[in-house]
Amino acid sequence: MSENTEAIERAFDGFNDGDTDAVAAVFEDDVVWEGPNAEDLPAGGRHEGKDAVMQALGRISESWESFSATADELFEDGDTVVVLGHLEGTTKAGNSVKTPLVQVFRMDNGEAERVQALTDSLELGRALEIA
Repeated sequence: MSENTEAIERAFDGFNDGDTDAVAAVFEDDVVWEGPNAEDLPAGGRHEGKDAVMQALGRISESWESFSATADELFEDGDTVVVLGHLEGTTKAGNSVKTPLVQVFRMDNGEAERVQALTDSLELGRALEIA
């Protein structure tokens, strides 16, 4: 397993365990995160810089009682790692959802320079009662 894949696995584990240091460690200081277009969704919108990305991820708890991201499979080609996984959670209103995710990490020596996060935004929006 490569340095890049190991870093992403540690970040996913850290996210699900509430370890923000483990999550932050995977991002370069000037990382660019591109999530779903709707900024009302978990980590939605474009965020530039590690602090902005961490703030976006931190806001998830505002609307969700529980929320996890699982990396089911990781595929690596050079400095690109593709994660196939799923999101699962329960909103504070009591709505549950489980939906696939795809995240593409552009890495440099074990740190993400750019992340593209894709998921079923309609299902998340329905769970949050905004769609």
